[in-house]
Amino acid sequence: MLVLQGLGQGLLLLPLTLRIVLSEVPLAQAGVGGGVMVTTQQSFMSLGVAALGSLFLSLSASLGMRDALTVTFGVYLVTAAANVVLSRRLPGALR
Repeated sequence: MLVLQGLGQGLLLLPLTLRIVLSEVPLAQAGVGGGVMVTTQQSFMSLGVAALGSLFLSLSASLGMRDALTVTFGVYLVTAAANVVLSRRLPGALR
């Protein structure tokens, strides 16, 4: 499942970055726009890992490892589905 998710993210990230995020950045400031985009992306990915890890650790004491992992993975799937739905609403999104 994670391999499929990683492959899908890899295939979507470059077109999403080039067509939507950096399309409004002037060519003279493309490096700055790319730097801001990558910094923001890395920051939110680390926050997502921290949030899911905290959720898992807080649930594992009361539910056990297996059920905590199931709940955490369910939350991850819901947020991934929300990202798919919301990304379709971006201006210039891939159709």
